[in-house]
Amino acid sequence: MEEKSKFQDKKVVFLVALLTMFLWGSAVPVTKLSFAALDMASSEIFTRIFFAGTRFLIASFMVFGYLLIRARKTPELRLSSLKKKDWRLLVIIGLMRITFCYFFYYIGLANISGVKGAVLVSSSTFVTVMIAPFIVKEDKFSRKKIFALILGFSGIIVANISKGFDLNFTWLGEGFMLISGTFTALVETLIKPKGKGISAPIISWGQLLFGSLPLLAIGYLGLERKLVWNPTAVVLLIYSAMISAVAFILWYELLKQNDAGELAIYRLFIPIFGTILSAALIPGESLTLYLALGLVLVVLGIIVLNSGGSRKNIAKYPRP
Repeated sequence: MEEKSKFQDKKVVFLVALLTMFLWGSAVPVTKLSFAALDMASSEIFTRIFFAGTRFLIASFMVFGYLLIRARKTPELRLSSLKKKDWRLLVIIGLMRITFCYFFYYIGLANISGVKGAVLVSSSTFVTVMIAPFIVKEDKFSRKKIFALILGFSGIIVANISKGFDLNFTWLGEGFMLISGTFTALVETLIKPKGKGISAPIISWGQLLFGSLPLLAIGYLGLERKLVWNPTAVVLLIYSAMISAVAFILWYELLKQNDAGELAIYRLFIPIFGTILSAALIPGESLTLYLALGLVLVVLGIIVLNSGGSRKNIAKYPRP
């Protein structure tokens, strides 16, 4: 009789899934706190890009260590199994999912509150669903998807309403966050399906490595000043790298042993954790009525997308 994996135990699945969502949800407030710990001004664009590249390079080393350990018993996790076209695909995914996506993400997040960022970061989910039917023949619009899109984008709009009931929207802030989400959606619909023969951990390692190097180069060439590291900043950097590496590895282990559709519903906790942690940890930030209502609409949209037959169409892996 085959021994049951710990990752098949319902209690373990629940706890590990919540931990994973907590890690991903904490990305926004931790990034904002990192900016503060290093005393970065919103105008120091290249300094932020350099920090992003450092974070993802460290994360790629963490995932590489996981691959080395697991590859002994799992041939599909060996880099020697990759073909030349697979390496090219990893470079393309890395450029789009990490370099381009996080170039806009790190600039955008510097110009908005962490609470709002936690809501806007879910935009990629809805953009993916919106563009997929135009690219994937088997993926069709349905009443359920349209309703989910209305809820999701309504939430994003409501989250951007200011106290005077005006839309508080800037290109360098909210605009760049939405562009970042669009790059994530394009990777999920256009490019990642071509990598079906490559294991998910290798894709994660490849995108982190090949995406981090251009960020480091761009950031270093335009660096406004030398970063002065302190213990708080170092801890936040390592934790940021762990978000990209450890959370993904845990999620991959869960997906190996459980149905992806059943796990997908946990993704609604990402904006919830992100919003709560931002309001609790970032000085001067709070959850306003409009942000709370926007969060509720976004979460409802995710619930609708993950119900019934729509679950298989949602990206299995949130952004790193």
